[in-house]
Amino acid sequence: MPWYLLLPLSAAALYAFSSLLIKRGLSEGVTMTQSFHLTNFAVGLVFTPLLFLETGEVHWDLVLHPILVTIAFFLGTWLTFLSIRLGDVSLVTPLMGTKVVFVAIGVVVFAGSVPPLALWIAAALTATGVFLMGAGDFGKKAVGHATAVSTALLSAAIFGVCDVMVRMWAAEFGAMTFLALSSIGVALISATLWLIQGRPSLILPIGARSATLAGASIVGVQAVLMGLALSYHDDATGINVAYASRGFWAILFVGWIGPKFGNHERHASGRAFGWRIAGTVLLTAAIVLAVVARARLGR
Repeated sequence: MPWYLLLPLSAAALYAFSSLLIKRGLSEGVTMTQSFHLTNFAVGLVFTPLLFLETGEVHWDLVLHPILVTIAFFLGTWLTFLSIRLGDVSLVTPLMGTKVVFVAIGVVVFAGSVPPLALWIAAALTATGVFLMGAGDFGKKAVGHATAVSTALLSAAIFGVCDVMVRMWAAEFGAMTFLALSSIGVALISATLWLIQGRPSLILPIGARSATLAGASIVGVQAVLMGLALSYHDDATGINVAYASRGFWAILFVGWIGPKFGNHERHASGRAFGWRIAGTVLLTAAIVLAVVARARLGR
């Protein structure tokens, strides 16, 4: 297995765990506004040290590129939080795995290159798997699941395009600075929105404080891992197929340690949880296929 795929695989596990923590905070009285802004601030803070790790020349004439990524990342993050608030972690997180399909399409549209056939097959398996995970919930449209599914898919599409832009532009601009500026920009937009909203309180309920802050910090760490993988390795599709394993991790964490964090989706969702587990089979097959394909290519 190419060593760099350990970055998105680790990020996937961290993302799933952070979603569990964020959902816990939301269920304990933290508002979406509080969780959203604090997470954006944490991401900006975690990425800031990268400014001091830049070793190459920074091409400031291309500053529009990190600005565009900032805007895309901000919109994708907002949609993700909306999805988590409206739907179950074991539904929303796997659906986010469809990002790999949008990345594969984005590579063709924006970069003008076609991924190997094996990765297209992996992308198709991933899409099928994540939709199978949500199959048991599609009948609950009247209670918000349709909106959760729609916002998760739209977020996946935006993040998919964002990843392609990072792969295309980061190294040319100065990868470390690009990643730092994009994430600091998200924090600045969030701060501006917070001011426009009338500076709503960011003081969290005592019982939800640890989960929310830990979740926000972990989101930042996993974003760094993904940013580094995309910036330095020309394999946006393969990286995102590996990152799609967050659906598997979400199912595992919800079923294994969910109750310890006040998450009872395993029992509350009934048969739907079984469909979500079934979907992990296709998802795992897609990940294995992508890893094997890249190994054969020596990538």
